[in-house]
Amino acid sequence: MSRLPHLDAALPPDLVLAGLPAEVRRLVTIVTTLYGGSWDDCAEDIRRRRAGQPYLYRIDLAGIDELAWLHRIRTYVLARGESLAASPAPAEIRP
Repeated sequence: MSRLPHLDAALPPDLVLAGLPAEVRRLVTIVTTLYGGSWDDCAEDIRRRRAGQPYLYRIDLAGIDELAWLHRIRTYVLARGESLAASPAPAEIRP
C-alpha cells in the first residue's frame, strides 16, 4: 500500500480539499451528497459491498483505497470540528 499524504488539521478545509487527488475529492462529494456527510455510513456501505451484501452506492474510485481515505478524512474532520466539503461540486460525483 502506498503512503498517503498527511491531512494537517491546522489547515482550513478549502486548502486541504484543493490539495487532494481528484478521486478523493469525488469521494468527499459522494459522502456529502449520498450519505449526508456520514463517513461511517459510507464506510459501512463499502464494507457491505465488498462482503457481497446489499449496498446503497457502488463507489469505485480507480487507484485509491476508499476505506483508508475515509478514515483519514474523518479524523481530519473530527479534529477540525467542521466539514471538509461545504459546497460540493456536482461534476465531482459523476462516474
